[in-house]
Amino acid sequence: MSRLVALHAGGSREPWQKLGFSFTGNSCLLADVDLTIADEPLGLHFWTIDVGIDDVCDIDGIPTTLVSASPGHPATSRIGSHTITGLDHVVVNTDNLDRTCAAIEAVLGLDVRREREVGNGVVQRFHKLDNTIIEVVTGPHITTVGASLWGMVASIDDLFEYCESLGDDIASP
Repeated sequence: MSRLVALHAGGSREPWQKLGFSFTGNSCLLADVDLTIADEPLGLHFWTIDVGIDDVCDIDGIPTTLVSASPGHPATSRIGSHTITGLDHVVVNTDNLDRTCAAIEAVLGLDVRREREVGNGVVQRFHKLDNTIIEVVTGPHITTVGASLWGMVASIDDLFEYCESLGDDIASP
């Protein structure tokens, strides 16, 4: 099965370090997924996915590096004194749900597992990787053509304690 290996983002490591992430060079771990921060505009720019072959492609506008093997990181990673137990999901925004989901299926071999209408014209579809979920979202708030990586959600061992440990400067109530 396919698995997410890395996410590549722009910006500075400093905000991530304030949250408790430890970097080696420009990379840190979100459970078993590498997060690499480069001196580029803010945001998620591309991803690396293990599908059993080495290639570079585009998934409906998302630059994608395909690899034939994962580095074999442990399933969890540290964030300060807490543990990230997994990368719950990665969010992809799109102006065309059918087109983007078809591209994910064609490149990664992942069928849509579920569709959910959220309301106000927002619809989500979900594809399951071995180690996370790709949540594809469309709605009237999406005004650009094509798909783009929008965000990710990590699961942590004790979210309330973690937020409390950050203090009001970072995590106000």
